Amino acid sequence: MADVAHELRTPLSIIQGNLEAMLDGVLPTSPEEIASLRDETALLARLVSDLRLLSLAEAGQLKLERVPTDLPALIRNVLATLRPQAEAENILLADDLPAAMPSFNLDPDRISQALHNLLANALRYTPAGGNVTVGVRLEGNLARVDISDTGSGIAPDDLSHLFDRFYRADKSRSRASGGSGIGLTIVRQLVRAHGGDISVESPILKRPDGSGYGSRFTFTLPPE
Repeated sequence: MADVAHELRTPLSIIQGNLEAMLDGVLPTSPEEIASLRDETALLARLVSDLRLLSLAEAGQLKLERVPTDLPALIRNVLATLRPQAEAENILLADDLPAAMPSFNLDPDRISQALHNLLANALRYTPAGGNVTVGVRLEGNLARVDISDTGSGIAPDDLSHLFDRFYRADKSRSRASGGSGIGLTIVRQLVRAHGGDISVESPILKRPDGSGYGSRFTFTLPPE
Protein backbone atom coordinates (compact mmCIF):
# COMPACT_ATOMS: atom_id res chain seq x y z
CA MET A 1 0.00 0.00 0.00
CA ALA A 2 2.92 2.36 0.68
CA ASP A 3 4.24 1.67 -2.83
CA VAL A 4 0.84 2.40 -4.34
CA ALA A 5 0.43 5.62 -2.33
CA HIS A 6 3.89 6.78 -3.43
CA GLU A 7 3.14 6.17 -7.11
CA LEU A 8 -0.25 7.88 -7.00
CA ARG A 9 1.02 10.90 -5.05
CA THR A 10 3.11 12.44 -7.85
CA PRO A 11 0.46 12.86 -10.57
CA LEU A 12 -2.13 13.88 -7.97
CA SER A 13 0.21 16.52 -6.54
CA ILE A 14 0.89 17.92 -10.02
CA ILE A 15 -2.83 18.11 -10.83
CA GLN A 16 -3.70 19.71 -7.48
CA GLY A 17 -0.83 22.20 -7.60
CA ASN A 18 -1.55 23.32 -11.16
CA LEU A 19 -5.28 23.70 -10.52
CA GLU A 20 -4.63 25.78 -7.39
CA ALA A 21 -2.19 27.95 -9.36
CA MET A 22 -4.85 28.48 -12.04
CA LEU A 23 -7.44 29.44 -9.42
CA ASP A 24 -4.98 31.91 -7.87
CA GLY A 25 -4.21 33.42 -11.28
CA VAL A 26 -0.54 32.41 -11.07
CA LEU A 27 -0.83 29.93 -13.94
CA PRO A 28 -2.78 30.82 -17.09
CA THR A 29 -5.80 28.70 -17.97
CA SER A 30 -4.44 28.06 -21.43
CA PRO A 31 -5.04 25.12 -23.76
CA GLU A 32 -1.42 24.07 -23.18
CA GLU A 33 -1.83 23.92 -19.40
CA ILE A 34 -5.15 22.09 -19.70
CA ALA A 35 -3.52 19.59 -22.07
CA SER A 36 -0.75 19.08 -19.48
CA LEU A 37 -3.35 18.30 -16.81
CA ARG A 38 -5.10 15.93 -19.19
CA ASP A 39 -1.81 14.08 -19.69
CA GLU A 40 -1.39 13.72 -15.92
CA THR A 41 -4.92 12.35 -15.53
CA ALA A 42 -4.25 9.88 -18.37
CA LEU A 43 -1.09 8.76 -16.55
CA LEU A 44 -3.08 8.36 -13.35
CA ALA A 45 -5.81 6.38 -15.12
CA ARG A 46 -3.23 4.08 -16.69
CA LEU A 47 -1.59 3.45 -13.33
CA VAL A 48 -4.94 2.64 -11.70
CA SER A 49 -5.80 0.28 -14.57
CA ASP A 50 -2.40 -1.43 -14.30
CA LEU A 51 -2.78 -1.81 -10.53
CA ARG A 52 -6.20 -3.39 -10.94
CA LEU A 53 -4.91 -5.83 -13.53
CA LEU A 54 -1.93 -6.72 -11.34
CA SER A 55 -4.05 -7.25 -8.24
CA LEU A 56 -6.43 -9.57 -10.11
CA ALA A 57 -3.52 -11.55 -11.57
CA GLU A 58 -1.73 -11.90 -8.23
CA ALA A 59 -4.97 -13.05 -6.58
CA GLY A 60 -5.50 -15.66 -9.30
CA GLN A 61 -8.76 -13.98 -10.35
CA LEU A 62 -7.75 -12.76 -13.80
CA LYS A 63 -10.13 -14.15 -16.40
CA LEU A 64 -8.52 -15.46 -19.56
CA GLU A 65 -10.49 -15.70 -22.78
CA ARG A 66 -8.53 -18.58 -24.30
CA VAL A 67 -8.97 -19.33 -27.98
CA PRO A 68 -6.80 -21.26 -30.50
CA THR A 69 -4.27 -18.63 -31.58
CA ASP A 70 -1.70 -18.34 -34.35
CA LEU A 71 1.20 -17.06 -32.25
CA PRO A 72 3.44 -15.84 -35.13
CA ALA A 73 0.51 -13.90 -36.59
CA LEU A 74 -0.26 -12.36 -33.18
CA ILE A 75 3.39 -11.26 -32.83
CA ARG A 76 3.36 -9.72 -36.32
CA ASN A 77 0.26 -7.71 -35.37
CA VAL A 78 1.95 -6.35 -32.24
CA LEU A 79 5.10 -5.49 -34.22
CA ALA A 80 3.00 -3.59 -36.76
CA THR A 81 1.63 -1.30 -34.02
CA LEU A 82 5.13 -0.45 -32.76
CA ARG A 83 6.98 -0.22 -36.07
CA PRO A 84 6.18 3.50 -36.66
CA GLN A 85 7.69 4.34 -33.26
CA ALA A 86 10.76 2.23 -34.00
CA GLU A 87 11.25 3.88 -37.40
CA ALA A 88 10.88 7.34 -35.87
CA GLU A 89 13.64 6.46 -33.38
CA ASN A 90 15.82 4.86 -36.10
CA ILE A 91 15.62 1.41 -34.50
CA LEU A 92 15.25 -1.73 -36.59
CA LEU A 93 12.31 -3.78 -35.29
CA ALA A 94 12.87 -7.26 -36.73
CA ASP A 95 11.33 -10.69 -36.37
CA ASP A 96 12.49 -14.28 -36.61
CA LEU A 97 9.19 -16.10 -36.92
CA PRO A 98 8.28 -19.43 -38.50
CA ALA A 99 5.85 -19.42 -41.39
CA ALA A 100 3.56 -21.68 -39.38
CA MET A 101 3.40 -23.47 -36.05
CA PRO A 102 0.67 -25.27 -34.09
CA SER A 103 -2.07 -23.13 -32.57
CA PHE A 104 -1.82 -22.31 -28.89
CA ASN A 105 -4.83 -22.00 -26.62
CA LEU A 106 -4.30 -18.58 -25.09
CA ASP A 107 -5.86 -15.19 -24.48
CA PRO A 108 -4.62 -13.15 -27.47
CA ASP A 109 -5.35 -9.78 -25.82
CA ARG A 110 -3.35 -10.63 -22.68
CA ILE A 111 -0.39 -12.06 -24.58
CA SER A 112 -0.45 -9.06 -26.93
CA GLN A 113 -0.30 -6.83 -23.86
CA ALA A 114 2.68 -8.76 -22.49
CA LEU A 115 4.48 -8.52 -25.85
CA HIS A 116 3.72 -4.82 -26.16
CA ASN A 117 5.12 -4.12 -22.68
CA LEU A 118 8.32 -6.06 -23.41
CA LEU A 119 8.84 -4.48 -26.83
CA ALA A 120 8.12 -0.96 -25.59
CA ASN A 121 10.66 -1.52 -22.84
CA ALA A 122 13.24 -2.80 -25.35
CA LEU A 123 12.69 0.21 -27.63
CA ARG A 124 13.04 2.58 -24.67
CA TYR A 125 16.53 1.29 -23.87
CA THR A 126 17.83 0.75 -27.39
CA PRO A 127 19.72 3.68 -28.93
CA ALA A 128 19.25 4.96 -32.46
CA GLY A 129 20.86 2.63 -34.96
CA GLY A 130 20.21 -0.40 -32.77
CA ASN A 131 17.77 -3.22 -33.24
CA VAL A 132 15.09 -5.15 -31.37
CA THR A 133 14.25 -8.67 -32.51
CA VAL A 134 11.39 -11.00 -31.64
CA GLY A 135 11.68 -14.72 -32.26
CA VAL A 136 9.50 -17.70 -31.47
CA ARG A 137 10.16 -21.41 -31.73
CA LEU A 138 8.92 -24.71 -30.37
CA GLU A 139 10.74 -26.42 -27.51
CA GLY A 140 8.98 -29.73 -27.04
CA ASN A 141 5.35 -28.74 -26.67
CA LEU A 142 6.19 -25.23 -25.40
CA ALA A 143 6.36 -22.02 -27.40
CA ARG A 144 9.48 -20.02 -26.55
CA VAL A 145 9.32 -16.30 -27.31
CA ASP A 146 12.54 -14.24 -27.24
CA ILE A 147 12.72 -10.42 -27.26
CA SER A 148 16.33 -9.29 -27.77
CA ASP A 149 17.76 -5.79 -27.99
CA THR A 150 21.09 -4.06 -28.53
CA GLY A 151 20.65 -1.63 -25.64
CA SER A 152 23.19 -0.89 -22.92
CA GLY A 153 22.28 -4.02 -20.97
CA ILE A 154 21.14 -4.53 -17.39
CA ALA A 155 23.39 -4.30 -14.35
CA PRO A 156 23.82 -7.59 -12.44
CA ASP A 157 22.40 -6.04 -9.25
CA ASP A 158 19.21 -5.12 -11.11
CA LEU A 159 18.53 -8.43 -12.85
CA SER A 160 16.95 -10.15 -9.85
CA HIS A 161 14.63 -7.19 -9.18
CA LEU A 162 13.34 -6.39 -12.67
CA PHE A 163 9.98 -8.08 -12.13
CA ASP A 164 9.42 -6.50 -8.70
CA ARG A 165 6.59 -4.01 -8.39
CA PHE A 166 7.66 -0.37 -8.88
CA TYR A 167 11.30 -1.29 -9.38
CA ARG A 168 13.18 0.92 -11.84
CA ALA A 169 16.66 -0.10 -12.89
CA ASP A 170 17.19 3.43 -14.22
CA LYS A 171 16.60 5.54 -11.11
CA SER A 172 16.52 8.74 -13.18
CA ARG A 173 13.61 7.48 -15.28
CA SER A 174 10.42 9.49 -14.81
CA ARG A 175 6.89 8.15 -14.89
CA ALA A 176 6.28 10.09 -18.10
CA SER A 177 9.20 8.45 -19.86
CA GLY A 178 9.27 5.13 -18.08
CA GLY A 179 5.70 4.03 -17.48
CA SER A 180 4.13 2.97 -14.19
CA GLY A 181 7.00 0.85 -12.89
CA ILE A 182 4.89 -2.32 -12.92
CA GLY A 183 4.96 -3.17 -16.63
CA LEU A 184 7.37 -6.10 -16.23
CA THR A 185 5.51 -7.30 -13.12
CA ILE A 186 2.32 -7.42 -15.17
CA VAL A 187 4.09 -9.30 -17.97
CA ARG A 188 5.25 -11.97 -15.52
CA GLN A 189 1.75 -12.36 -14.06
CA LEU A 190 0.13 -12.58 -17.52
CA VAL A 191 2.61 -15.24 -18.62
CA ARG A 192 2.22 -17.22 -15.40
CA ALA A 193 -1.58 -17.01 -15.67
CA HIS A 194 -1.15 -18.96 -18.93
CA GLY A 195 1.00 -21.58 -17.21
CA GLY A 196 4.26 -20.24 -18.58
CA ASP A 197 7.25 -18.43 -17.11
CA ILE A 198 9.62 -15.59 -17.98
CA SER A 199 13.33 -14.92 -17.53
CA VAL A 200 15.89 -12.29 -18.52
CA GLU A 201 19.51 -12.52 -19.61
CA SER A 202 21.98 -9.65 -19.90
CA PRO A 203 24.41 -8.92 -21.40
CA ILE A 204 24.01 -11.05 -24.50
CA LEU A 205 26.54 -9.33 -26.80
CA LYS A 206 30.18 -8.22 -26.64
CA ARG A 207 31.85 -5.03 -27.84
CA PRO A 208 35.35 -5.06 -29.32
CA ASP A 209 36.71 -3.90 -25.95
CA GLY A 210 35.16 -6.95 -24.25
CA SER A 211 32.36 -5.11 -22.43
CA GLY A 212 28.85 -6.57 -22.62
CA TYR A 213 25.61 -5.05 -23.83
CA GLY A 214 22.11 -6.04 -24.93
CA SER A 215 19.36 -7.97 -23.15
CA ARG A 216 17.06 -10.88 -23.90
CA PHE A 217 13.67 -11.53 -22.29
CA THR A 218 12.31 -15.04 -22.80
CA PHE A 219 8.90 -16.39 -21.93
CA THR A 220 7.32 -19.77 -22.54
CA LEU A 221 3.73 -20.75 -23.18
CA PRO A 222 2.22 -24.24 -22.91
CA PRO A 223 -0.26 -25.40 -25.56
CA GLU A 224 -3.19 -25.37 -23.10
